Order: sequence, then C-alpha cells, then structure tokens
Amino acid sequence: MFKKFIGSQFKKPTGLFGLFTSNLMIKGNRGKYESLINDLNIQSNDRILEIGYGPGLGINLIAERCNSCTIHGIDFSGLMYKRATRLNKKYIDDKKVTLLLGDFLTMKIGTGEYDKIFCLNVVYFWDELQQPFAKINSLLKKGGMFCFYMAHRDFLIKKKAPDTIFNKYSLEQVTHALGQAGFSKIDHYSDQGYYIKATR
Repeated sequence: MFKKFIGSQFKKPTGLFGLFTSNLMIKGNRGKYESLINDLNIQSNDRILEIGYGPGLGINLIAERCNSCTIHGIDFSGLMYKRATRLNKKYIDDKKVTLLLGDFLTMKIGTGEYDKIFCLNVVYFWDELQQPFAKINSLLKKGGMFCFYMAHRDFLIKKKAPDTIFNKYSLEQVTHALGQAGFSKIDHYSDQGYYIKATR
C-alpha cells in the first residue's frame, strides 16, 4: 500500500509529501536532465516543449543556457505548476517560458509548433503509447526531435513499482510504438536507464 502511495506521488505530487517528492526529483534528476538537454542539440530560436515538467528544473536549465529559445511545459499536478512557476518566474516574466497546467493527453495544442519535445520519467504513466507518441509526432515540425528518459524495465520490477501506476514497458515496446507513430529515426543508449531520441 505504501509503495502505491509513493508511486502515485511520483506520478502526480500533491500535498506536503508531494513537496518532499519534488525535492527528490530535483536531486535525482539533474544529471538525467543534463544528458537529455545535450541530446536535444538545442539551436537558437528553437521552440521546445517539456511534458511533465515537475518542479521545473529541466526548463530552468534550458532557459539559463539558451537566450533565444521559447520553452513551454505542461504538467497535471497543481503543486508542481506552483513550484515550477516560482523557480522559473524570471523567465516567465520575460515571456521566454510558458507553463501550462493540464493533462497532455487531453489538452488541445497546436500541431507542428515545436522543434524539440522532451520528457523524463513520464512514459510509464501512460497506459498505452500509441496515442501520446502520435500526438507528440503531430506537435513537432518536420525534422523535429523527441527525446526522453525511462528507467530500465528490470529496475522497476526489482523495485516492485506497483503495476497499477507504473507500466513497465520494454525498450522494444517503446521503439516499436515510436515507429508506429511515424518517427523515422530512432536511437538510444543506456546509462542507468534508457535515453531515447526519435526524429519526425
């Protein structure tokens, strides 16, 4: 029961325990964000979207480094929206960062808007991959890139992550779904988990 509660907090942080969880995210995810940002190969004037921005660290790291980029984020945790807004207030005030509160799967977003889309530790919370991957593909410009990080399936099994919260996708399942969604080039490498890059 406790593992299920913990898992639910990583999916959608709420309340005081959600604040504790978001602190763990900041501490544990910085290195993963650094790798993802490097994989994105960000260029001047890129339009970038993060799905599931959590406390806003990834967006903050990009905003600090790319003066000419426009960065959007969407997350369905009200607590994370407030925390990410505080962290990125300077960039929000400068119209460089826009944070949205809502469910990526149901929110209407203009197609063909983004050069780069990324997410970290999000894909397990989607009960199937075809719809989100197809939506991501539609949001990207031609030649746009989707980069994301996911833990190894065996790691989630070893940690007994609850099946009711975590979908323990294999690398093969994920890459197949990306191909089915229309991504033309799919690369990956492993370092604690999988870093996957797909090009539209």
